[in-house]
Amino acid sequence: MVTGDNIQTAKAIALECGILSSGADAMEPNIIEGKVFRAYSEKEREIIAKKITVCSKQHKFFDCTKWKFS
Repeated sequence: MVTGDNIQTAKAIALECGILSSGADAMEPNIIEGKVFRAYSEKEREIIAKKITVCSKQHKFFDCTKWKFS
């Protein structure tokens, strides 16, 4: 799930919808804030994107389509 919501709202929605199964799942790298993800190098993003289930506060101009999120 990629959203513009803050991380707490994204976590609550993901838990309610079953995207995350428990509070234990709602930790990095399963859930990550967009600015944290964007701070990684291109190579690091390739690795971590496979572990992300929820990305919050994603900027509308950041192209998420090239990453294969879990």
